[in-house]
Amino acid sequence: MKIAITGHKKGIGQEFAKQLAEHGHDIVGISRSDGENIRRVAHTASLIEPCDVLINNAISFYAQTELLFEVWHRWQDSEYEHHIWNISTRVCEWTEDKHINGLTMRQTMEYRNQKMALELAHRQLNAQPSKIKMNLIRPGSVMTQSFSEPNSISAEEYVKQVLIDMKIKQWT
Repeated sequence: MKIAITGHKKGIGQEFAKQLAEHGHDIVGISRSDGENIRRVAHTASLIEPCDVLINNAISFYAQTELLFEVWHRWQDSEYEHHIWNISTRVCEWTEDKHINGLTMRQTMEYRNQKMALELAHRQLNAQPSKIKMNLIRPGSVMTQSFSEPNSISAEEYVKQVLIDMKIKQWT
């Protein structure tokens, strides 16, 4: 399968790219370090459109949500089944105001609001009739940043488990 991954050069996105390539999938990596920017939504969607799967991982303000809408609408009437995995966060489960270690309260709230917008868009689009299979993935404490919790799971271990849970082998 041809799989587009935003933010494929670091952390969870990098591990998805590595492990899915090892499974024989063709990876279309979309990262700022390669000169791409998901805030250029129409351009980014044109890179994703010929793919079978989007792993919507990178966040840049609300562009992750805008990209979800754009790709979903481009794929909506396709006769082929497509998959979208939206990478959110367990921070959206918080019921109290607390901050993410290493971020200010403002940065934590902005991040949470951007991911909550993604989750709302995911639910809205997933309720529409289409051949697009969508999954919402909420990583918990994964070692992706210098300020990650010391007991965090490695990105490699986390992605390995997600691929098992998603039964990725059925795609090969």
